This record gives sequence, C-alpha cells and structure tokens, in this order.
Amino acid sequence: MLNIFTALFKKKWPRRFLLFGFGSLLIVLHYYTFKQFFPNAQGRLGHDHSYNFPLLLDGYYWFLKNGFFSIPWFTPSFCGGMPLFANPATFYLSFPQYMSFFVDPLSSIKLTFILFAGIGFWGTFCLLTHIFRTRVWTALLGATLFLFNGFYTYRLIIGHLEFHAFMLVPLFAYFLLKPKRTRTIPWSWLPARDMIINVLLLTYMFYSGMTQMIIPSMISVIAIAFILGISGNPHFDFKSFSFKFVLIGVFSLCLSASKLVGALSFLSHFPRTSYLLPGVEGVIKLFVLVSKILALGGVSVVSQEGLTNNQWLMSRHEYEFGITIVPFLIIGSGLLSAIWTIRSFRGLRIKSCFYCFGLLLLLLIPFLLNFYSPAWNQVLKNIPIVQNLSSLLRWFIIYIPIVILLAALAMEKTPWLSRHGQFVALAGISMILFLNMTTEKGFYHNEEYEVKPILEAYAHAKISQKPPTINNIAASLNEKGKTKFSLGRNNAIVQGYSQIICYEPMFGYRLEFLPFKTIRIGPTLLENDGLLNIKNPACYLYPRENQCTPGDQFRVDQKKEAENFINFQPFQYEISTAQKVANWLNLGTLAIAILALAAYCIFKIRLMLQSL
Repeated sequence: MLNIFTALFKKKWPRRFLLFGFGSLLIVLHYYTFKQFFPNAQGRLGHDHSYNFPLLLDGYYWFLKNGFFSIPWFTPSFCGGMPLFANPATFYLSFPQYMSFFVDPLSSIKLTFILFAGIGFWGTFCLLTHIFRTRVWTALLGATLFLFNGFYTYRLIIGHLEFHAFMLVPLFAYFLLKPKRTRTIPWSWLPARDMIINVLLLTYMFYSGMTQMIIPSMISVIAIAFILGISGNPHFDFKSFSFKFVLIGVFSLCLSASKLVGALSFLSHFPRTSYLLPGVEGVIKLFVLVSKILALGGVSVVSQEGLTNNQWLMSRHEYEFGITIVPFLIIGSGLLSAIWTIRSFRGLRIKSCFYCFGLLLLLLIPFLLNFYSPAWNQVLKNIPIVQNLSSLLRWFIIYIPIVILLAALAMEKTPWLSRHGQFVALAGISMILFLNMTTEKGFYHNEEYEVKPILEAYAHAKISQKPPTINNIAASLNEKGKTKFSLGRNNAIVQGYSQIICYEPMFGYRLEFLPFKTIRIGPTLLENDGLLNIKNPACYLYPRENQCTPGDQFRVDQKKEAENFINFQPFQYEISTAQKVANWLNLGTLAIAILALAAYCIFKIRLMLQSL
C-alpha cells in the first residue's frame, strides 16, 4: 500500500491532490483533537476568553452602528470608557473580529483556530520544500510538528486570541527567503509581490494584537535565514536578505503607524515597570526547563517550577511550547551519525562560521532573558520594552520553528533516516497524533468562563441590528462591598453596563494603574460637580491636546460627545501632531500597497492573455 502511495506521489497532479488531501486530514485531526475545548453555547471556555469574547461583541456593536470601514478608536464598554484601537493587545482589524460580523464569536474563534492552523501547516511545508529543498515526506513531518505546536494550540484554548498570528511565521520566512527568478518575467515583479505579501503579513501581526510577540517571531525568522546560510544554499545572499527584511519592516511600520503611535501614547501614561521580572536561577535548571517544555509541554511542569522573583501565578498554559519528543529524537539520531562519521565540520566555510555564530547569539536571547540573578535582573529592568513585561517565558517561541527546521535537515542529511524517510515521517506523524491525543488535559477541562451571555447578546443584536446603549457604570463587588475580580466581569456589556472593575492588563492585573477618580456606580450621563459619569477616553491618548489628564471624565459641556460615545458612535476630540502624521503616513502606505498589488494583477492578466 505504501509503495502505491509513493508511486502516486511521483506524478504531478495525483501528488498535489494527495498532498492536499493528506494535509487537510491532518488539519482536521488537529481540530478534532482539541474540539472538546471549544464547546457549544452551554459549555465553558478558558479563563482568558473572558477578555476576548466581550471584545468581539463590542466590535460587533461598533460594526452595526458604523459599518465595515470605520475603526473604533475608543470603547465605552469596559473600565468606564477606554482606548480600543490604540490598545496593543486588541484585535479589531483581524480575521476573528471580521468573521464575528457574520457568525457568532464562538464560531469565529473556531474558524480562526482551523484557518491559522492550516496556514501554519502549509507555510511550513512550503518553507521546507521550496526553500530548504527537503523531500515531501520530510516537509509533511515538519509541517505536522508546527501544526501541533503547543504555543498556538493551548493559547487559543485558554483564550489568548491575539497570538493566532504566530502561525504566519513560516509563511513570512518562505516569502522572505524565496530566490529570484529571471527567466519568465521581469526580475522586479516576483520579489516585489513577495515583499508586499510579507508587509501585509507583518502588518497583520501588529493589528491582530500580537505586538509583544513580533520581536521574538522576527528573531526566529532571522535564525531560519542563518540556518539556510549554514546549509550552503547557493541562492542565499545575506545582504539581499537583510535589505528585504529591513525594507519590509519599514513599510510595515508605516502601514501600522496609526495603531503604533496611538499605542505608544497610551503606554507612555501607563508604564508597567513596577512589576517584578521572574527568571530561573542556574544555567542547568534553565536548560532543563526549556528542554521539558519543548519536548513535553506544560504537562511536564509543576506550577512556578524553578522560577525566582515571580510576582504572579504562572498557570500551565504559560509553559505550553511543546512540539513533542519526535524532533529531538531525529536531531539526536542525526548528531550521533555525524559524530560517528566525523563529517560535521568538514569544509566549513568562513560564511558558515559567521552564520553559526549569529545563530548561536539568537538562540541565547531567550536564555538570557529568562536567566535570573539580582545583578542581571537590574540590567533587564532597564531595557526598553523588556522592563514593562511581567514574564519573558513567551520568548521561547523562538525555539519552536528552529527545532522543527533542524529536525527536518537532520532527517535529510542523516543517511539511514534519509533512506527510510517515508517510514520515519509516517511513524513521526503517528507519534505526534498519539501524544497530542493522550496528553493529560485536565487543567483545560476545569475552566469556568461561561460564554452563553455573550452569545445571547450577540444573537439579540443580530436580530435587532441595534446595539444597546452603555447607560450605566457597574462594579464587581463581593457581599462586603469590596472589589471582586470575578472571571466574567467584562460580561457586563451584555446588560448595557460598563464594568469599572474591568479585566484590562494595560491598567494592571489588579487595576493598579487605572485612575478611577470620581467615577461611580450609576448612570453614565449622571452629572456631578460639572462632570459626567463616563471617562473621556481621548484623555488617555492625547491629554495635552484635549486639556485634560488620563482618566478624566467628560465634562457637562461635552454631553453631546458623551452621548455619541456611549452609543458606539464617533465623537469629536483633538489628536496630537504625531498622530496626524501617522494617520497620513498610514493612508499613503496603504494606497501604495493597493496600487502595487493592482499593477501586479494587471501584469499577470496581460501575461495570461498573451499566452492564449
């Protein structure tokens, strides 16, 4: 049977059909392996869905009032009024949000889970076959490893919807590392097209809320390029790669300028430098922890294992980076074979030494960020971006594509693995499926966020085509009148309330940085000492331009603006000069990208017509 399957793979169209069918089957199996964690409306979901489900509903309300092409800079639904588009972790311009305009939020998340799993699978497959020139069986195994990586799977299960764009990394690397082709069409068209695609992919990462993971994702792309250089690929040119990488980054920043400038303005008023930065004492302990979470996932780690200087509880999902033991077994076999034949360093070129050194430095970054000593911790707390974080474990995502790529290359270069590639790939894929299906997942079965209120509110709004007005400020309190950080407190949106004891990490995990001022439980348009009972969110971004301070409420003379705000409509406010420049830059870059894609499409159509 295997011989028949292999023979069909050698023919072009049967091979493509079988590849598509086999890949689709694996993606379906991936979904059904974890489908139990996306139950129907009566079920419960991961605790961090309590953040993104109300956000999806809030985005749908804005869409009902303003249509497709209006962007919600602010929302009245949470924290008594706050920035939305300028919040680095929000995802209004993303696939899950736009899908929620047509299907309910739960279905939107399921579709996102499937679609981006598929993009990650086929992106890895293309990277391995077209860039690293591996055989189909090797590429299928590598793609399956990335498909089932624990970071993507369990983050979406627990509710970190903003990390779904991580699955774009292999596709980004594929388009970035594609060699030039000069035979059939002018050299400038294909590279330009590929660069525009990459600009859009990187921009999507910004807009989908993955901001804090973009730097480690790009580090992994650079590491992939170094591995390509080490492999001696004649088409790889580091100067050309560097130029394209920087150019893509610049254009992406321009295309994301509006959100980035707004986010920087928001962050400037709410730095989180007061949080402790945890790490692991001892190089050996850190190496053991990294090995365990990559090979076995979060199930292998006891909560808080090895962490020092930790301020917040680290649940199991924070350690989910697992890609199973399969790639490590393959890499181990490859190393043993290389040592046995003493061929590893023969003919190593100067360029390859440079790439090896660069790769080593990149691989050390997550180690250095998660190593703890009092003196080193002080250094980290003075590094921009890093100093605002409360954990750097997520930087271990750098290792996920690298380990998978090294396993694929080991499978290609090791004689006995190469000779039996079909059997090794099928055995590896079977083991990956078995391990993912049998891994103990009790932690994820005990989640308690009830999605039913959000789905009911969504269904009601879909029928009426009218969102509710945010008429009241609510507060989550216990029987003694003390603050209660209940799991579903952001669900107050379904009643037309804005939860002042909200769940919004920008204001701190315990709302340490939220300026409550004089806001109180009661109607949003209640007047008191010349102020209304709803915050003016423009003050969080542009306080100087609007003659206010962050957290200020609308004044009585701004009642019209407040009414628009609580009814999900735009209102008048002033923006900074930097924001004006960013908005124009954003629009100009978008126009250039659209014109470039249109020109490419016209060229392709003309080329097709000439060939007829």
